[in-house]
Amino acid sequence: MRRLQMLMALATVLLLCLGAPATGTIYWTPAHELAPQGYACRMAAGDLDGDGDIDISLFSALPIEQFWNIGTPTDPAWQFGPSPFPGVPSCTQQSGGLGDLDADGDLDVVVTCAYDEHISCYWNRGTPTSPVWEEDLLVFAGIQIAQGHACPRLADADADGDLDALVGSWTGRIRYIRNIGTASEPQFEYVGWIDGIPQAVSTNPTFGLADLDSDLDLDIVRVSYDTECECFENVGTPTDFEFAVSASMLAGVDLPLSGYGKGIELMDIDADGDPDLILARGYGENLLFLNEGTTPVEPMSWGVIKAMYR
Repeated sequence: MRRLQMLMALATVLLLCLGAPATGTIYWTPAHELAPQGYACRMAAGDLDGDGDIDISLFSALPIEQFWNIGTPTDPAWQFGPSPFPGVPSCTQQSGGLGDLDADGDLDVVVTCAYDEHISCYWNRGTPTSPVWEEDLLVFAGIQIAQGHACPRLADADADGDLDALVGSWTGRIRYIRNIGTASEPQFEYVGWIDGIPQAVSTNPTFGLADLDSDLDLDIVRVSYDTECECFENVGTPTDFEFAVSASMLAGVDLPLSGYGKGIELMDIDADGDPDLILARGYGENLLFLNEGTTPVEPMSWGVIKAMYR
């Protein structure tokens, strides 16, 4: 009887596993030759010239600088400058995030400065190929952030079809600012700190957002000035997210403790459908790791289960 009960319990587990998506370790391959070199600082990625490939903006450079991808979506080649942000003022310890906040087909930009307690928003009133920036003081009115080393990102954190804002603090913890408006008319509401993202053990933390494990929610990778990368997997759902440390999701990413992680971004640099990882290591060197996908965990067969309990 006991043997039968054990087999029935294992059968239930098997059925549950077969009904859920397979998960596994994500493997990263160093491809540093594909990364732009010459500046290493806080960055944000997006197509700022409308040519179908990803460019990289350097926000902690003064003024804001740019790496243009003059290659192809699958084979990047980089050219430094000119900046696509005329009219967007620079400031000390500036960080920025890119996203189409008004759903008009071009990228808008949000920026933070070291000594400000607010987020600045600049709409692109031009075109995807020729941006013209206009500041809007009302978008994030009434929402305060801590001074120093704030890192803003724009992403659909709750999977409702519009862009939310996540802002890292100098401690490494991340604030969630939800868009309670629409994709074309955003209205932001401060929610609070994101659970599961602890304080960083080092200084000047920054982070990137992407769905690393293809489970339709956003995961977080964080790096600080003299620490290795940390990954926080969303183990909840897209609408009720919960984060937990996941070292296995960074298998193959090597950033020595002496590497001085000054910036990080997740972007599909080779147009293969999954996010890759670029790190600003310091000393003018950027490191790139290609996402080689996951190795799924193979489900147990009935034969294996029976063999275990003979």
